[in-house]
Amino acid sequence: MPSNVLMYLAYFANQIRKRTPYVEHVFKAFYALHVTTNVERPNGCLPPVAIDHVVDEPDLIRDIARNNGPYFMPARYLIGGETAADARKRTPKIVKDAPAYLIGPTWRGDWAFDGEVLVEEAAFLLHHETFMESARTLFKSDIVIPEQVFVNLSTPMKAQPFSHVDIPEFMGVTRRNAPGWFLQAMGSSRLFEDVRISIITVVAWFYEGERGFFRYWPSGRDNDSVRHERMWNTAVAGDNDFMHHLVERVGPKSSTPPEGMTINTELSFSDTKWNVIEGGEVLSSFDDTSVRLSLSWKAKVFSDTKNLEDYQTGSGDISVSEAINRFNAHLGSNFSDLGDDDLRVQLTERWSGYVV
Repeated sequence: MPSNVLMYLAYFANQIRKRTPYVEHVFKAFYALHVTTNVERPNGCLPPVAIDHVVDEPDLIRDIARNNGPYFMPARYLIGGETAADARKRTPKIVKDAPAYLIGPTWRGDWAFDGEVLVEEAAFLLHHETFMESARTLFKSDIVIPEQVFVNLSTPMKAQPFSHVDIPEFMGVTRRNAPGWFLQAMGSSRLFEDVRISIITVVAWFYEGERGFFRYWPSGRDNDSVRHERMWNTAVAGDNDFMHHLVERVGPKSSTPPEGMTINTELSFSDTKWNVIEGGEVLSSFDDTSVRLSLSWKAKVFSDTKNLEDYQTGSGDISVSEAINRFNAHLGSNFSDLGDDDLRVQLTERWSGYVV
């Protein structure tokens, strides 16, 4: 079936579904055409899996982090025209006029990306068997393709004022050819479930400082949340493209971010301190124990070998242009490319993935 026909079928099925619960089974049958795993989420997300022991030498994780800076702000994924892959590079494009709420004292570093190990010391984490088993348990599938290992480092800060879901990927539209804000809108809009790639995220913690707890909503954002308080060598494997989560206060109650930060500020370890650096100038320094470290592992999951082959060969892919046209059909707009700033504004205002 031509992709443009699929696009309009998806759009009209979505409209009918909103108005007529009777055709829900037809809608689901259509979406089963390409989606990599066909799973039910009656509570909005799959129930997470707790992991009580991550590695035998947890101090090693912090050693690796200290040795492999500098780290960049992950909010770079949500602004600008770079693809999500380009936004993570060590010498990123300078971004101006980022919204203040995105400039937080949290930084990210990639240790593996697209299945390629970037930090040799961390190579053992890419195929971590406990993480792999959690993916098989969560999605009830044995076809798990590990792709990413990264760390997030936070200096003392107040609790995040919003929960969020992670940046998803789709058949043909991924971190390689689309910016984070576009992928986020594709996921949050639910207009692309037919081509969604199922992704598991395991978040592990290696932090013994004050607070820094992880809060998540295992039964959907409208229901009760859970606080994970054991921040040393434990993890939660979750459906984080659907499950809302946030980081609570890190450090003392009076903690505030360093002044003078921009979206381009970096974090780097030198001698015995973590240094917050803007344009070569050290804005603030912190003891190692004051910096919260979480490690994330992501893998793509496929229900059977046919879905994996489709992904590997590009069968059933949509293009970025087709994705834009699907948004146009929903919004009644006529955007044509990712460089249009009005497209970014419209999509992020509607489907940012963040909930206050």
